[in-house]
Amino acid sequence: MKVSVRRMARWLVHWLTRDRPPAETPLCDFNRLRFELRPCDVILIEGRSRVSDVIRVISQSPWTHATLYIGRIFDIRDPRLRVRVEAHFEWRSGGTAHHRGGAG
Repeated sequence: MKVSVRRMARWLVHWLTRDRPPAETPLCDFNRLRFELRPCDVILIEGRSRVSDVIRVISQSPWTHATLYIGRIFDIRDPRLRVRVEAHFEWRSGGTAHHRGGAG
């Protein structure tokens, strides 16, 4: 019995959090955004999962998530703080970072 409940729970979580393909036309100009962003800016995000759809209905807003831009990792002057921030990211080829987990 417990196994089937766990299996069903895993399936439900996967179904709710699976992203739909991105829109063909992005809502913003990412090249321009790169030059406009400043540390401490709040970035509003339109999620693509079913959970995001629920958030959108409840909040009556197209934005389902928010993130805080802290700046470029290499601009953090305090070495101890930089190490703590880096611990939450995986580095990809080309120097780009990907968040390792937590709320998504």
